[in-house]
Amino acid sequence: MSIFGYARLNNQRPTPKNMGIRNQVKIIQSWSEENGFAIRKIFRDTISNSASLELPNLKKLISLIEQGEVSVLLVARLDRLTRIIRLHKKLLDLFEEKNVRFVSITEGLDSKSRSGKKVLEALRIMALWDAKSIPDRTRSMIALKREIGECVGHAPFGYTYQKKHLVPLEKELIIASIIREKREDENLSYHKIAKLLNSQRMRAKRGGRWYAETIKVICENPLYERDLKADTELLSR
Repeated sequence: MSIFGYARLNNQRPTPKNMGIRNQVKIIQSWSEENGFAIRKIFRDTISNSASLELPNLKKLISLIEQGEVSVLLVARLDRLTRIIRLHKKLLDLFEEKNVRFVSITEGLDSKSRSGKKVLEALRIMALWDAKSIPDRTRSMIALKREIGECVGHAPFGYTYQKKHLVPLEKELIIASIIREKREDENLSYHKIAKLLNSQRMRAKRGGRWYAETIKVICENPLYERDLKADTELLSR
């Protein structure tokens, strides 16, 4: 039986209580002795970034697992493997595929026990939920930043950034007003509006051509729904 341990510490964060590298190694060694296991090696990483599997010794350990050289993997605590739930899922899937018994000592987690299997399965479900919710959280964050005028990527048509806040551009807002009028009052398609603007040499952002998708963004962006009328009225005074 090939038994390995793994210990990790982020040297850019405060050391977790009783979870320095030496303490992790002692926990792994003590558990192994109590259970009659002889450890072949304990891999150790002391790094500045724990949000990755691209750690020097973790990569070596993963390579051994992929080669079928690991029977049991021991860690002192679950977050010493990784703190990122999606990476937990990736590793747990690998352990299952390669029939590796995974033990997290502090939590009493053992992938071969009934309770351990249930907990690890719950982690997989949470990882799937987290992955699916990332796009929604990202969109909400971007929308909130735009709502308060903070810099998010390129400034939308009709605006520029000054000191990380949106500032209206008169010429562009006039064109944006024409676009929305053509869509809302005349019910023109996005393609026809783009064609009209290009024929009249009204330029898009940075002097580019208009396309249906660009027109659609201006027609559907809540920023314009909320601000366009007020901005154009202010600028016309």
